[in-house]
Amino acid sequence: MKQHLTLGVFLAMTAWLSAQVLIPVTFQVDMSNETVSPDGVYLAGSFQAWDPTATMLSDDDLDNVYEVTLDVEPGMLEFKFLNGPGWDYAEDVPPTCQVEVAGNDNRFLYVDEMQTEASMHVCFASCAACGLNSVRLRVDMSLEAAISPNGVHVAGDFQGWDPAVNPLQDLDEDGIWETVVSFDTTGLGSTILFKFINGNAWTNPTENVEDETCGDGFGNRTMALTSTNDVLYGDLATGGAPCYNACGTCVSPTEVTLRVDMTSQETVSVNGVHVAGSFQGWSANATPLSDDDGDGIWEVTLGMAPGEYEFKFINGNDWSGNGDGNVDNELVVGDCAAEGTDNRALSVGSDPVLYEVCYNACELGCVENPDPADITFRVDMSEEDVNANGVWVIGNFTTPNWQAGGMQMTDDDADGVYEVTANVSGGVTVLYKFVNGDPSTGDNGIDYLEESGVHVDAEGNELGNFELDGCGLANGFGAYNRIHERSGTAEILEATCYNKCTTCVVSVDELILNAMAIYPNPFVHELNVQFVKFTLGGFLELRDMTGRLVRSDFLSQGTNRIQWSTSDLEAGTYTLSLVGDVNIPAQLIVKH
Repeated sequence: MKQHLTLGVFLAMTAWLSAQVLIPVTFQVDMSNETVSPDGVYLAGSFQAWDPTATMLSDDDLDNVYEVTLDVEPGMLEFKFLNGPGWDYAEDVPPTCQVEVAGNDNRFLYVDEMQTEASMHVCFASCAACGLNSVRLRVDMSLEAAISPNGVHVAGDFQGWDPAVNPLQDLDEDGIWETVVSFDTTGLGSTILFKFINGNAWTNPTENVEDETCGDGFGNRTMALTSTNDVLYGDLATGGAPCYNACGTCVSPTEVTLRVDMTSQETVSVNGVHVAGSFQGWSANATPLSDDDGDGIWEVTLGMAPGEYEFKFINGNDWSGNGDGNVDNELVVGDCAAEGTDNRALSVGSDPVLYEVCYNACELGCVENPDPADITFRVDMSEEDVNANGVWVIGNFTTPNWQAGGMQMTDDDADGVYEVTANVSGGVTVLYKFVNGDPSTGDNGIDYLEESGVHVDAEGNELGNFELDGCGLANGFGAYNRIHERSGTAEILEATCYNKCTTCVVSVDELILNAMAIYPNPFVHELNVQFVKFTLGGFLELRDMTGRLVRSDFLSQGTNRIQWSTSDLEAGTYTLSLVGDVNIPAQLIVKH
């Protein structure tokens, strides 16, 4: 008993210490330039599961500035404001204050664990308070021998030439230091003067820009303000940051050839084949490929700055087959997909890159698609209140793809199981999800509800998801799609429970067998255990192959997840089990 009491006190102390990490952050958005939705102003972000309806802001003093204060864990926060409760009302965040200049278009705020509080005040769809200009200043310090222990700063006429008040950050340690500065342009005109400092004082090394392409002839940089929100580029074509003490980038763009074999596709769009990615702002029609010799292989050669990118090919010039003549865009599954997304991953260094694949596949050689065949999709809605507009299925197999081509399902025998049969052609991988309501009109979460693929408890803590449970993949938007590999013959899929991988009625044995998810496996420095079906109590035991107990923790009932540091364990095979009122059988895991 004493051992359990001591462990219980330890767990309580651990929970208490963990709770202290939360930091209050106040989010304020000025809606003075907007017609505010009668349904209110909202916030959605990485710290609240990207739910567009869960976090409403208020304007108690009626000054058009809406705000909310949330306790969040420190680190990089990503979010957006919404003028209404749905993604259709999300702001279009300028590149100046996006997470990525061209790519991820969420806002970001870095909260240090040493801060006691943090805040952000911006104009809706802009990067500063209403009436102010913002500039994203970036500089590549990768060619400098050393970075000052005081960091990198910028000083200019927009802030009184103070070398210490505007520090830059390099959070991803890629050598690019940046900051967003906001100021009133009164008295500045349409051009600003500034220079970067390797330190925080005029006695530290400072730039002396001699190139009058971006300099004023006296060693300062000059930048024309073209809009309320601007970005400093060293090369506009590649989006690269300028090199310290120079106008252009530190390195020449790398030649990248993207080549895709379209011969496995039934139809190539009359609008051609395009590529969209983080290197060009995810524009579906901006970067066309060509097939000059008519062999079905399309390609384009681009100049890219070294870095990590995501992209996908498009059969047409618009997303999801929307627009006349368009077919679809890739939804990539396999080793070539960027983690947690259905995008391709591309790493660019200094050497020329040739990236060639079959459309919608990770391999170069196209494999013949299965024959067109009927697939009957089925979902059990017996645990749901069915929307008045019925139950639908959406996916990459409809024309157009996803919401716009949703198919309504029927329950003719009134047993709670809805179904619809579609003739599916094309690639082997079918991605889909069920929708409670008509997805072609209105907003998700209000007029209809798509499966999220995420399971949560009463407090909103995630217990599991389609990927952990083995029936889906992350879609890159905080949710999950179901996945099916089609055979080319008629198939009737099992009726799974809405938003679950299992049927609605599951045996106790099956619940116990699938109750514990372990990742990563193999593991190296840490091991995570997630209870995905229900929460249990007991001793979590790790044993080596001789049966020797090497690690044991007591878990109180209601524990959803535990993380172990495993750097001290020797490489080898272990078993992990839960011993308690309900035992979970031992599972084999490997330490590398």
